[in-house]
This record gives sequence, structure tokens and C-alpha cells, in this order.
Amino acid sequence: MTGGKFNRMIAVCKDKVSRYLRDTTATIAVTFAIMAPVIIGSAGMALDFAHAYLVQQRLAQAIDAAALAGAASSADATEIEQKIQQFFDANYPESKLGITFDPVVQVIGNEIHVTGNAYYDTFFLALIGITEIEVEADTTVMREVQGIEVVMVLDNTGSMATDNNILKLKEASKSFVEILFDRTTNPNFVRIGLVPYANSVRVGKYGLGQNPDGTTYADGVPFVNTPTGVTYTTDHSSANWYGCVVEHKETGYSATATHASGSKGQLWIDSAGAYKGHGWNPAVTTNDPYPDDVLDEYEGPWDPYMYGRVISSGQTCSAISSQYSNTRCSSCLGASSTCNKPNCFCWRTDSNEGTNYGCPYANLVPLTSDEEKLLEAIGDPTLTTSGMQAHGNTLGNIGMVWGARVLSPEFPFEEAHPWDDVYWKKAVVMMTDGVNTNDSNYSSFWFKNKNGLNTTAYNDRFKETCEALKEKDVIIYTITFTDGADGAKQDYEECASTPDKYYHVVNPDDLLPLFEQIARELSSLHIVD
Repeated sequence: MTGGKFNRMIAVCKDKVSRYLRDTTATIAVTFAIMAPVIIGSAGMALDFAHAYLVQQRLAQAIDAAALAGAASSADATEIEQKIQQFFDANYPESKLGITFDPVVQVIGNEIHVTGNAYYDTFFLALIGITEIEVEADTTVMREVQGIEVVMVLDNTGSMATDNNILKLKEASKSFVEILFDRTTNPNFVRIGLVPYANSVRVGKYGLGQNPDGTTYADGVPFVNTPTGVTYTTDHSSANWYGCVVEHKETGYSATATHASGSKGQLWIDSAGAYKGHGWNPAVTTNDPYPDDVLDEYEGPWDPYMYGRVISSGQTCSAISSQYSNTRCSSCLGASSTCNKPNCFCWRTDSNEGTNYGCPYANLVPLTSDEEKLLEAIGDPTLTTSGMQAHGNTLGNIGMVWGARVLSPEFPFEEAHPWDDVYWKKAVVMMTDGVNTNDSNYSSFWFKNKNGLNTTAYNDRFKETCEALKEKDVIIYTITFTDGADGAKQDYEECASTPDKYYHVVNPDDLLPLFEQIARELSSLHIVD
């Protein structure tokens, strides 16, 4: 092929390609002109819908946050609605959301529903007649536990003096209280009660309708009856009443019982020739307060715990021992200093085992948000003579039933919320370093030879109180402390709400971290802010 022919062919091809390109460009231009509104409209729609979706997400976030804030604010439906609206206005104004929106709040039982619709004004879609997009958001929040009420039922018996274990307990108890209050921004959501126990529980002046400082407690109604001539004392060695009580059965209780003048013992009533107390009859050996020593429903009254002995007609107090002087039952004396009644009461006065022997030194404290009040009752953890002190024998069942009474909203202590208040959780921390003991003389169950009870009965009643509390959804932590409590392990493990809430502490130094652990667990049960 010659060069001229080749050049002509190249020229022809270039011409054809140029004409093709000119024709194709025109086609694309026409096509683009036709599709441009669709493309632009689609992009605009995407932008409008994306913006509407963003607004919907902001709205959902706002509703969730407002609902949670409302749930934590109150148990009252009206207050919850107000809190949600206030939270919404303060944290999600129109400038932040891009729309104006008023949430619709419904409080139904334990659920808070927040719903609502809003409209987003479009930009691009308005060109094709769609001027707004409806956005919707809703949420449901289950109201959580708002507060915690916990009672510490603590062994203050004589064995706690071993290796100064009572100081370990005081240190652990002090830390427990401090952690619960430190981990909340609202101390009103934390209420703690204290029940130190030994042979009995010291209700103190609360039993007389008074606070420890003498001011009126609650409505001022007493729940302990004291004989004439018996006064309240803060001196444990005094022959007067230090504040402990004996249990009673509601039936057969005589509110008109009186005391024998000069005798600082039980209140008596003459019944068919036999003198019996408020629910106690010294002529029989089966005085049993069951079931009122198990359940929290018993509202009293109780009689004062006054350590002594009962003698029969013709006997003398001094025949018991030199510690039981006949002068302690002066009006009961007949010829030769004998009891001239069917029964007489002799009260003990020696300094080691006097009238208040077995009564804990530390006072019961009803549920309170006063941290300092609790710490004062616990006492200085460096002193064995401050607050909780080691003294007396073990009746854990009595400690537990008074713990239930403190947790109860009913008389005699009425600080607690109702059992079924879903916004307040209740708990007990029960601790012992020994097994229940049937004191050879006197306890919350009056005289050993007059009640017909033994340690098996006490153990059974302890378990029954545990079951009654668990039926009310009370969380129970139980602790057996040192090898002296080995015999109580099974009962305490069964008492705990779940197996992981029972602990056996061998090393006294482990008591502090355990109490701190339990405090942290309980603090997580309530809303702290």
C-alpha cells in the first residue's frame, strides 16, 4: 500500500470517528437534560430523608435520657412527668433538635412510656410538593430501685472479746456505713438500722416513746411497760432498767398487771391464786411467746428485761445464792423472810451479773439516714468500752426478729417503706460468731426453767424468721465468724437469700473487706443520682 492511499484511509477514519463522537455527545446531552430533574430530585430526597433520620435519632436519644431522669426522680407520676418535661426543655431545646417537640408521658405501674410525633420541614422535597416529613420516637423505661433500707444485725456477745474481735466488727461496721453513704449523692436514698444482740436486744428509750436524748420518738407511744419504781438508766451495772426486753405472746397478755411494791422484777397479776406476768406464768414451765417472737407483726407491748429468779411460796431469795438478797422482794416476805405469795421475783444485783446481765451495751438504732448517729452507736473501733461491747450469750433468732421489726413499716418502728414498695429494696446483714445458747438463767425468753425452750427451738425460729423475710423479697446476707460459729454454718447458709450471700470468715482480718464488699453490692441496687 502506498503512502498516499494510507493517508487517505486515515483521514476517512478520523472523519467517521469525529462524526460519531459529535452524534454521541448530543445524545448524552439530551439524556442528561431529560434525567437531570430526576437525579437532582433523588439527591435532594436523600438529603431531606437523611436529615429527618438524624432528627429522629436525636429525638430518640432525648426521650431515652429524659425518661431515665424521670424514673430516678420520684415515685409520684405527676412529679415524673414534670421532671421529664423539665429535663427535655433544659437539655434538648429546639436549637439542638432542630424541631419543636413536646413529649407525651404515661406512667403505668412500674413503667414509664414517653412517646410523640414531630414534623421536619423539607427543603428539596418541597419542590415536588412534599413539604414535611413526620418523625416519631418512643421509649419505655422500667423504674429502678430508688433507695435501700438495710439493717445490720450484729453479734455483741461475750465471745467477741476474744482477740478483740469486737473491734474488728466495729471497724467493719463503720466502713460499711461510710461506703453506703459515700456512694450516693442523695443520703435520703440510704437508710441503715443497727441491731446489736446478745441474750436480748436493747431498745432503750425508744421503748418509752422517746429518742435517746429524751425528745419524743415518732408519735410518743411507748411499747414497753415498766413497773412503778423502775426507771430507765444508761448505767449497765445499775439495778434499774437498761433498755432490753423479754418476748411475749400477744394472747394472754394482761395490760392491767402491776408489780409487787419494792420488787423491781416482772409485772404481775393475781390470777386464780397464781401470780403471772404479762403473758408469763411463774407457776408453769412452758411459757412460750411463739409465734410472736418470729414474725414482725407483733406490736407489743413488751416487759422490761430484768435479770433475776422466781421463787415459790415459803422460799427465800437468799437460798438461790448470796447475790439474790431478800431485800429485793421486800413486800413478798413473810415469816422468816420467806415468800408469802404463790410466787416471788428475786432480782440480782452483783456488778458482774446484775439486773441487766446479757443486755447488750449498744442501743438499737431504727432506720436512719443520719450517718453520724450510726457511727456513734457503733462506737470507736479502737476502744472496747465504746458503743458495741462484748457481753452476754448468743440468741441470733432474737437479733433477727428485731431486725425484721426495724425493717417493718409497722409499729413499733415506722421509718421503713412498705414491704411491697418496688422503689425501695430491703436487706439484712446478719452476723454471728457462735451458735445459739440457752442461757442457764435469763434471756429474752425469761427464765430457762420457765419457758420450756431449748437451742433447737431457737434455731428453728431463726430459720422461720429468715423465710418470712425472704417471702417479702428481703435480701439476706449471713456471716458466720471464726470457728466458734461452725455449728451455725448450715442454718446461716440456708438463711441467706442465695448461697453466694453466705460467708464464713475464719480470719478476723477478713471481716473488714467482706463488709466493704457487701456495702458496694448493696450500693449498686439503688439509683445514686
